[in-house]
Amino acid sequence: MIVDSIHKDNSNCITLFTGETTEMLRVAKDGFYVRGVKIEQDEKEAEKVYNAFHQWLTWVTLNRNY
Repeated sequence: MIVDSIHKDNSNCITLFTGETTEMLRVAKDGFYVRGVKIEQDEKEAEKVYNAFHQWLTWVTLNRNY
């Protein structure tokens, strides 16, 4: 995981990247972001965040170096 250097206030958020600069999932004070787009708080929010995390985890697993 690369340290979040894109956002001004990165002290209170978690950002997961694929590659060098492609943001996949961000957990911030004001909500969740998937690929840079804020997810609306509705009945599908948890599913969208879970799917983004699963995709990120799959990418990391497939691209790791031993």
